Amino acid sequence: MQVIYPPKERAAKLLAVGESIPEVATAVKKSEQTVKLWLLDEDFRQILIENAAGAAIRIIVGYLTDEHHDKDKAMVALALLRMNKPVSPTRHKGRDRLTEDETDIDGFSEEQLKRLEGD
Repeated sequence: MQVIYPPKERAAKLLAVGESIPEVATAVKKSEQTVKLWLLDEDFRQILIENAAGAAIRIIVGYLTDEHHDKDKAMVALALLRMNKPVSPTRHKGRDRLTEDETDIDGFSEEQLKRLEGD
């Protein structure tokens, strides 16, 4: 990845943590159209992807703390976090497969998980 214009990099990181395009445009002192055009840039998208875990965590925490009630959005965020978790080769101590407990990264209580599942 090449060096990216600092306001552009900041915009990607703000979007990654869940800020809206209008909020990002205001923060970096650019138009909404400019921020939307930046979404077409490969380096911009890469920064956005690398930092997207922040947005997923924010959505999940918002759901669990009753900030919002969008269960579908929270479940998608949780799935994205699980899908993008790197597997550490040292965690499974040479075994071929990880157990369910070893791959469960959410750290939520049983009560919180039941709420996410709608139970």
